[in-house]
Amino acid sequence: MRHLVLFALLAVSTAACRDAVAPADAAGEAALSEASDRAHLDLREERASLIAAGNAVSDAIASQGLPAGLGGALAEDALLLMPRTNTIEGRAAGTAFLSGDPTAPSSFRWEVVVAEVSSDGTQGYTWAQGEFTIDLGGGPVTLPGFFLMYWRRGAGGDWEIAALVFNSGGPLASPIPAGFGTPENKHRRNFPNTEVADQRDAVRAADAAFSATSAAEGTGVAFERFAAPNAIAAGGGQLIYGPADIGEAFTGEPDDVVSWVPRFADVAASGDLGFTVGDATFDLVSVDFYSKYLTIWQKQDTGEWLYVADLGNSRPAPAP
Repeated sequence: MRHLVLFALLAVSTAACRDAVAPADAAGEAALSEASDRAHLDLREERASLIAAGNAVSDAIASQGLPAGLGGALAEDALLLMPRTNTIEGRAAGTAFLSGDPTAPSSFRWEVVVAEVSSDGTQGYTWAQGEFTIDLGGGPVTLPGFFLMYWRRGAGGDWEIAALVFNSGGPLASPIPAGFGTPENKHRRNFPNTEVADQRDAVRAADAAFSATSAAEGTGVAFERFAAPNAIAAGGGQLIYGPADIGEAFTGEPDDVVSWVPRFADVAASGDLGFTVGDATFDLVSVDFYSKYLTIWQKQDTGEWLYVADLGNSRPAPAP
């Protein structure tokens, strides 16, 4: 999250026929096969597997400690957004940070409360609530927190964490409203002939336009305009649901200027789910400060990218 007030994933004959297929026909056959696989994919099962994987990581942290329990679940190129430091890039760097940096949290515990996956079942995200222990300068303290994670299926098919951010907040004051929890649909519209590189660019462009709107028209306006109908953010120690309420929560003083720059992005091959990670700057009437964020984007039926989840935490001031 980016606003201060909201916070201080026939065998022989058949083979012979395949060998004789021209390259273009083979590509078309592969595309049809992939489309058929997606048509038979039950997203309810994929979401359930993601929830189980998310909760299993929390259990692993409890039994193995944070560096091994979380580190073992990270993708090789994972991004960790830890408070008071810049975005940490890669499993090796993340595990080293968790093992020895004095600003690192010493424990996490969570339960997944919302999960969603891409239409091809290869990527997804989770909201979780729980607690973390961290030393803020006066000794370790344990605080309630929200955790936002983006996941990818690794080479072996297991879910791996591609990006993780957490901040203080919770526990949930009430059940998650209808329409904002884990979806129950078996399938979802897919977008054929997706070029992943193009969609990464599109997600970055959406995030950049989001920032430009914030700087020019105000953060509340931007957060409402770029929110999907099922968007969730966090503020006042609780999750906030839907464009209107998020926009209201993020409205600051008229002279506040909040802007950001996306630095990392990824999108599922199905072209309907992705994320950005970037750095934000707050030039506020009362104080200037700096943060980083994880924003989850979902392509709408119209083809427009809108965010469905957003959370961030602090980072150091840039070097002069």
